Order: sequence, then C-alpha cells, then structure tokens
Amino acid sequence: MTSRSQPGLKSLSAVLSVTAFMTGMLFNVPTALAAPPAGKLIAGIDETASEYWAEYIRGVDDIAQSMGTKSTVIADNYQGDQLLAQLGAIYAGGCSGCSLVVDATSNAYVKAVVDRSAKAGVYTVTIWNRPENLHPWDTGDGKWVAHTSFDGVESGYMQAKALCTALGGKGQIAAIEGVPSTPPAFQRMEGLKKALAECPGMKLVDTQVGDWQETKAQTITRTWLARYGDSLNGIFASNDAMARGAVAALREKQLNGKVLVTGSDGSKVGLDMVKSGDMLATVWNDAVLQGAVSSALAHAAAVGDIQPDKLTKAQRDFYLKQQVVTKDNVDHYLELKANSPKYTYADMKKDFWQYSGGQIPVGVNAAK
Repeated sequence: MTSRSQPGLKSLSAVLSVTAFMTGMLFNVPTALAAPPAGKLIAGIDETASEYWAEYIRGVDDIAQSMGTKSTVIADNYQGDQLLAQLGAIYAGGCSGCSLVVDATSNAYVKAVVDRSAKAGVYTVTIWNRPENLHPWDTGDGKWVAHTSFDGVESGYMQAKALCTALGGKGQIAAIEGVPSTPPAFQRMEGLKKALAECPGMKLVDTQVGDWQETKAQTITRTWLARYGDSLNGIFASNDAMARGAVAALREKQLNGKVLVTGSDGSKVGLDMVKSGDMLATVWNDAVLQGAVSSALAHAAAVGDIQPDKLTKAQRDFYLKQQVVTKDNVDHYLELKANSPKYTYADMKKDFWQYSGGQIPVGVNAAK
C-alpha cells in the first residue's frame, strides 16, 4: 500500500508542493478545529510524504472542486489515535452534511472511526483496512456507506506469476512484506503463496517485514545479498516503495536488472523502473480513481443521492480494477500517469460502480 497502493503528479515539485501543503495542515491543527462548511469532504490519509496519497487526494479534490468546494485533509502518520483525535476536533465544531473518506491505518481502528463519525452524523467511506467481521451494512448506524480497496491477493499473484515466467519457472526468491496487521499486506502474501503453488520450481527462501518503507527494504536486501549472493534470483516487494529500496541495494552491487524485482501500486518511480529494466513488474492501483470514487460515494450519501440501506452488499464492499504492468505495456500507464482524467461528481453519479472489480469475498481481510 499502502503503502498503498496504488494517476501521478507530473513532477517531483508537484509532489513536494502537495506534501508541504498537507504537512502544514497536519502540524498546525488547533485543539478545536473550526467546523467545516456544510457538505465538506474530509479525507483521512496515512502520510503526506507519499506519491500514492498525493494522488489519492487529487481524486478527492477533483470531486470537491466539481461541486464548488474544497476538501479538508488530515494525516495521521499511521497512528490511529492521532486520526481519532483529529476527527474529534473537527466534529466538535459541528459537521452538518459532511462526508469522510478514510484509511483507518489498520483494522484495529476501523470501528472506532466509523462509530465516532456516525455519532457526528458524518457519512463515511473507508479504504484498504476493514476487519473481516465488520461491514458497512452492519456497523455505523447506517452512516458507513461503503468500503473500497484493491484485490491484494490478485496483486500478489500477478507479481509472483511475472517472476515465475521471467525466471523460466525456477529460481530462488525472497519476499518483503508490508505491515502484517493490515489486510493489503496479508493479501499480497497470500497471492504470492498461490503463485508459488503453481510454480513449484520457484523457491521462497526468506520473508522479512519492511513495513511499506523504502529504507527498511534496502537494509533487508543488503542482508540477503550478503547471505545468498548470486543464488538469489528475485525479490517480491509488497509495494513500490519497498521495491525501490530493494533496487537501491541491488544498485550498490551492480545487480539491478539482474536480480528481478516486483512491486505494487503503479507509482511513477515504479513505472519508470519497469521502463528502465530495474524492476520487472508492478501492479497498477489507480489512487486518483480511488480518491474520486470513494469521495463521490460518501458525498452522495450525505446529500441524499443514494441511500446506503438500499444498496446491495456488492455496492458497499468492493474492489476497484487493477492491472499488472511490465515492459510490454508500461508506456500506456506512464501516459495515463502523466495525463490522468479529471473526475467530476456528475460523471460519477451516472454510475458510481462503473469502476468496480467486484465484491470483496469473505475471508480476505484477515490479518496476522
């Protein structure tokens, strides 16, 4: 993800600009925030120093701007308590007609975020994290509209199958896992296991937790290179940030492009490394689209354009479509990254589920 992952800003300066803006919002939060205007979109994200989250906010802003308003962004640095405190400060001032799109950092905080928002009358769409035993239709007093994510099992499977094909069905690989308590990390490892069962000549020699972080992945890869040397043929990284760390360590030994690396999220850097040959593959998770779809659904419930209790389960708990990216199709996704469509609420309203990849099946949100 994570993390995540998974429509890019056109330059590093644009990323830094968004980062600086959101960081200012985070660290200048007063004890009691002024109440957002009626109908305000609130976006809760994990961090500001991330291409993925900058792109996600771009999708949220697309919807907000199309309605003539702005979004309120809060970042929690992967701290669920911080997220709850910031939401509490916002809700204390009243939030008539507000809607929230949020990653609750881990399964442990989802119910608290949903319940606190419902008590404030705020309609919520969650992303990425949802406990297996909680659903929008049975929690949140009718205010939890929907949950959207990307299929982590499919993502991990597509990455590992790309490795299997490129290695001719045999070789030694190692895996860098995300935060184990999050569904995307668990799911992507399940996808890896599924592919390994279909590719018995490809052996998994080690798995280490990289917590979605580039620097941790770089350190882990250095250790592997010292331990396994030339016998290591591939590295499965659960997101592009950790793949970047793996590639950085490989460059130190002039092994980039020789030891095959996969990632997930479809970040600009990830796509560039696929194009250059430093990475074998990534998985395209459209963060701009996820931000737009999630915020459009939350706003639709807040203004009465949809009634959550009238929706099907498949409309309230679903995946968005994704695609594996290799050197064969990377140019298409680089073009899409540079010229992402600008989404509007009016277009989303025609069919809020036009980008759905199907209902999330039972059992995939479990985490260690």
